[in-house]
Amino acid sequence: MIDNKPSSLAFLPALGAFAILSACNGQPIAKRTVVITHDTVPIPGQWPMPTEEGQLCSWVRNMHQDRSGALWFGTNHFGVIRYTNDTLEYLADSAGITSGRINAIAESADGTIWLATDGEGLCFRRPKVSRGAPHLGFSRLTAKDGLLNDRIWSMRLGRDGLLWLGTMTGLCTYDGERFETIELPPSTSVDPSTMLSPTRITCILEDRDGHIWFGRDGDGLFKYDRRSGAFAHFTTVDGLCDNSVCGLLQDRKGDLWIATMLGGLSRYDGRGFTNYTKEGVITGLEIAGLHQDKAGHIWFAAEHEGVYRYDGKTFTRFGEQDGLGSQGILAIMEDREGRFWFGGFGGLWRFDGKRFLEVRKTGPWDAG
Repeated sequence: MIDNKPSSLAFLPALGAFAILSACNGQPIAKRTVVITHDTVPIPGQWPMPTEEGQLCSWVRNMHQDRSGALWFGTNHFGVIRYTNDTLEYLADSAGITSGRINAIAESADGTIWLATDGEGLCFRRPKVSRGAPHLGFSRLTAKDGLLNDRIWSMRLGRDGLLWLGTMTGLCTYDGERFETIELPPSTSVDPSTMLSPTRITCILEDRDGHIWFGRDGDGLFKYDRRSGAFAHFTTVDGLCDNSVCGLLQDRKGDLWIATMLGGLSRYDGRGFTNYTKEGVITGLEIAGLHQDKAGHIWFAAEHEGVYRYDGKTFTRFGEQDGLGSQGILAIMEDREGRFWFGGFGGLWRFDGKRFLEVRKTGPWDAG
């Protein structure tokens, strides 16, 4: 069942410490001034998605809240942006990230922040940055250090602290000292027109049993048993809605939700696939931003169709009529304070339980 008219939700984000004012357009503005640092990234003259004055960035690809509560946003061109204690810090050229594109963010148990970059390898920042550390504390590991490929498209930190890295040329791990390549079965993709590379690993998930799931460009879904070294392979022949898998989420029941580029949304319960798009339950072929919130609801975005929330029975769709100013949301996150963040084409939005508010450089961050 699908409901296109959002009703009031039972959850509301916690208010921050700011008192708020009402702007002329009704959007709340924080009283306290946001300090912006290192906002020096030059925008190419032929940049196809111009950034407006005051806009956070042109694309937010992924998000992470670290142990201290700071918010990290991986972007296209602008590197990574960090917001903490009323300070908005742009970490791109100032951090030695010249390609600007961040494909994933992870955090180790010791507080180390890891960034998967498109062409510059694995960047990391220790929790205690010493004076004289290069590029604001960021260091880098590349193919020269044993990394399989410097173009990292996906990353997942395992519960045992092992980093799983999906690159343009396959899958590898990093244990803090050395990289190890995982030998994969040959690609069986029959439609190379949909691929960037037949060996590109598009997304990675560790399930609650310790198995590693991943998508490979145009080649469906894989399950890797770390103990036996065996692979299980699922494609459209097995009921998967599309072989171009781009996102994975395991819900609290143990079911696997699968976002695809060309076939919409699938759910795998261990026995078979439910294909919500092909069965006409939802619309939209390119799915992104899979997230389960504290209430157990499943959130995801469908390009040109807005954002969906599934409460176990009904899919509710949110869009422009609800204040969402992007039809290309890529990342969804509920933080520890209960605030909902939506990042994608055009930057960043907050959801207050009823309406979406654009988050610009000056906010609203902790209020609203």
